[in-house]
Amino acid sequence: MKQSYPGVIFFGITEITIGALTLIAVLASLFLGTSSKPTEVLVFVLVSAMISLSLGIGILRTNLTSYHLVLFFSTTVIFSKILIFAKIISLSGALEIAIPSAVKDTVSVIYHSLLILYFIRPAVRGRFGERRNVLFSLKVPFLK
Repeated sequence: MKQSYPGVIFFGITEITIGALTLIAVLASLFLGTSSKPTEVLVFVLVSAMISLSLGIGILRTNLTSYHLVLFFSTTVIFSKILIFAKIISLSGALEIAIPSAVKDTVSVIYHSLLILYFIRPAVRGRFGERRNVLFSLKVPFLK
């Protein structure tokens, strides 16, 4: 049996919680007819929620592909937040919620930075079966 790592459990449950709550909230707003978001935004939020939920499950199952994907998406989130802070890009108001953007973006950068710093530790990499010293890498699908 593999040794338990509290950080893996914490980040896995956090991803599951974020994904599940977002999925439930968006679906409830759709069923209740209270959603005012454009279709494109709804699709983006639903897909993001499903990815977060599935990555959380994969992390708890110590799946190597989930490990690589969570590192990839965390890096992407950090880069996008840096671009937002630098006012190089901006998000549509349809994506915004009641929490101020600056607070959400700051918390997101801190969370994803801590996630990356935790998951690149040698012991955690080994837990997922990653033997290479890489930040993230993915196998090309459908190739042997």
